[in-house]
Amino acid sequence: MNGPTEQELLTAAFDQFTELITDDDMKVNRRAFEDGDAGHDAMWDIQAANYHCTLIVQAFRRFIPRDVDRVLGGNHQLMRRVVREPIIVVAPWLSPRSREVLREQDINYIDLTGNVLVRIPRPAIHIRLDGAQQDPNPPAKPPVRLKGPGSNALVRVLTDYAPPYRLVDLAAASGLSNAYVSRTLTALVDDRLVERDPSSKAVTRVDWRELLRARAQHYNLLKSNRSQTYIARTGVPSLLRRLSNDDQAVITGSYAANEYVQIAAPTQLALYVPDIAATASRFELMPTQQGANIILLTAADASQLARARMAEDGTFHVGLSQLVMDCLAGNGRLPEEGEALLDWMSGDPAAWRQDHLPKPV
Repeated sequence: MNGPTEQELLTAAFDQFTELITDDDMKVNRRAFEDGDAGHDAMWDIQAANYHCTLIVQAFRRFIPRDVDRVLGGNHQLMRRVVREPIIVVAPWLSPRSREVLREQDINYIDLTGNVLVRIPRPAIHIRLDGAQQDPNPPAKPPVRLKGPGSNALVRVLTDYAPPYRLVDLAAASGLSNAYVSRTLTALVDDRLVERDPSSKAVTRVDWRELLRARAQHYNLLKSNRSQTYIARTGVPSLLRRLSNDDQAVITGSYAANEYVQIAAPTQLALYVPDIAATASRFELMPTQQGANIILLTAADASQLARARMAEDGTFHVGLSQLVMDCLAGNGRLPEEGEALLDWMSGDPAAWRQDHLPKPV
């Protein structure tokens, strides 16, 4: 593995930490563990006028989100000895997801690119700095990312159906190869978005909220799909009436989100259609670059239209998981509506999530 050794990492992180402590009345010293529980771990003692604190340091030459379980592991001798002391993780670089997971567990961190979070109540220290958002020294084999139609199909299945399920069943339900699903699940486990049983390897937990957010980071509603903007001369309400019982036009965006969350009155209707030009001609839509009230989209993958449903007015809407991703990856107020949808879904999972995968036909 390239990069600094554990001792070089600890030294560089300690030097970086001491430079951030600007209070002249506060002193910082470092010492190693005497019993060799982990040769690269250390303790940083912080001494102020009236308070003393010891930071428990854990160094990782490469940190991935699931490593937080190692930091908190109950069998770790370090944790048994000093469980009451604050912990700080040091690494050459910490990904945005790694930093998020550490924050959720109230674990401090420092990476050598300048990403820092230190929160200590006594003596009072609160430091948060942003460094590199991308790995300056990426591994030779790039990590699996949630890009492309395959990722969309798998993310939707993981969201729409509650675990447990086996890899082969996920592959069948999403229409993907076993090899692709296996590689992607490994990456999702590393990012702590999915948990698997150590023995059976079945998926036992899905952080579907963060999974949808992660997928949306690699997706753009208007750019990932073919799109064109129009004006409906007779207005959106008139067009909606004509779309009743038409399963070839599937609504997404604000008009679909408005059924669950009301942030503001929707003004732009987004429709997935099989043929943009034919649909525009059929409904006499006028192309425009400004003031559009209609967006026609051709889905990049069939998974985006899977599990569409009919609304009370007879129009068809995309499935809820796809709606969230479309909103989060959209423009204007769509991301805000996407977050509101996530809150609604979290409040009542039984209203939208199926208990098990569908049986193979």
